[in-house]
Amino acid sequence: MADVAAQAAALQVWAYPLIFAQRMRLNLTQPSDPHGPRPETSAGAPVGTLGHQRSLADPSLKVGVAPNVDTLYSLAWLDLDAGAYEVTLPDPGERYLSLQAGCADTSSPVVVSRRAYGAELPAVRIRRGPRAVSEEGGVLRLSTPERWVMVVGRTGVDPLDADDLADAHALQDKIGLTLDPDAGVGAAPTSRAVDRRIDELSRQDEILEPSTFATALSVVLDDLGPGQVPESLMSYVSGEQLAGLADGSASEEAVLSFAAGLRTGHQDIRRRVEHLGRTVNGWSINDRGPDFGDDLLLRAAVAHAQIYVNPVAEAVYPVCQTDADGEGLDGRNGPYVIEFAPGELPPVQAFWSLTMYHREGLLVDNPLGRYAVGDRTPDLRYGADGGLRMSLSVSEPDSGPANWLPAPDGPFRLMLRLYWPDGAEAWEPPCVVREVAR
Repeated sequence: MADVAAQAAALQVWAYPLIFAQRMRLNLTQPSDPHGPRPETSAGAPVGTLGHQRSLADPSLKVGVAPNVDTLYSLAWLDLDAGAYEVTLPDPGERYLSLQAGCADTSSPVVVSRRAYGAELPAVRIRRGPRAVSEEGGVLRLSTPERWVMVVGRTGVDPLDADDLADAHALQDKIGLTLDPDAGVGAAPTSRAVDRRIDELSRQDEILEPSTFATALSVVLDDLGPGQVPESLMSYVSGEQLAGLADGSASEEAVLSFAAGLRTGHQDIRRRVEHLGRTVNGWSINDRGPDFGDDLLLRAAVAHAQIYVNPVAEAVYPVCQTDADGEGLDGRNGPYVIEFAPGELPPVQAFWSLTMYHREGLLVDNPLGRYAVGDRTPDLRYGADGGLRMSLSVSEPDSGPANWLPAPDGPFRLMLRLYWPDGAEAWEPPCVVREVAR
């Protein structure tokens, strides 16, 4: 059964982003009532409807992985079987505003912001068809073979300023989402019901439990376009093996071998998170963003750590899980410090932040209510030379809370975000240093 385990490991790596994106869509589009209850930290909305996050993310937000606490999300999941769509953006003035289109495989071929377009942001039109991106007459066009596309806006905000928050909300409300008026012949809606077989299944089971994984993958496959499954996997997903796992008719030996392969594939994904591209001072830096090419393991690792990242011209997301000695970051072993030398702060044209997460990518509850710091954080204490030293610890440091980023009492990871990076490909983030003696 070695071949079954090998196929399962390969399927895990290929399917992980698609199944995770599907899970996000199902979670964020419930309830189907647009007026149903949703927390202000959620940008969820029914399919084909634009939802707006009205408060920055906090530990109560458990959908997806590694949410930012720099911008307010505006989010819609588009069913391209229901028709083609157009998204329009207002003039943001000096405020940060971007729009990203993410495909079902978590690639992101389109991002719109002032960085590339100035104040006159183009409309974005999205339809189902062969993958292509084109631009003409102030309109950016995306076609993609998959049924589902996510569009996400990010609006910069100062959460401590009530007037600024109100202005950010007003800008969000000016983002438009309609059916494409120029879709033309051949774009008639053919919408199918959303398959909700996996609604009640757990995320952990669809990663590691063969029957649940097979069921989740079957739903994914129903919504993909032709040619989306690698030839090396086609015989398995189109044959009786996957169906047998889903309906329980597979032999016990096959189930056990498949489960072992799923575990192996998942371990490979988690290991790759530590080596997304460049590894500098314990930081794993993905200089390709969502441009994965044929590197399926990179695609899966990025989905695991930071699903639906922007293209690198818009933002770069270094991740750190180890200290200067190569040991895993863990609040029980701290305190830690990270020190940006003078002139070595993250190089950006927009802004930067440093966010603390539990190892699995959720924000860390803490008495200070601080989940990230950055160049917009008030009252940070910089050195006389312009350097910045941050304390990363469970308890407030003796120096006080000004430069404290609270850590959990357990394993954690850090993520830097560089918005509109400027020379980031040559920049080296500093290592995280454990302060106490061993």
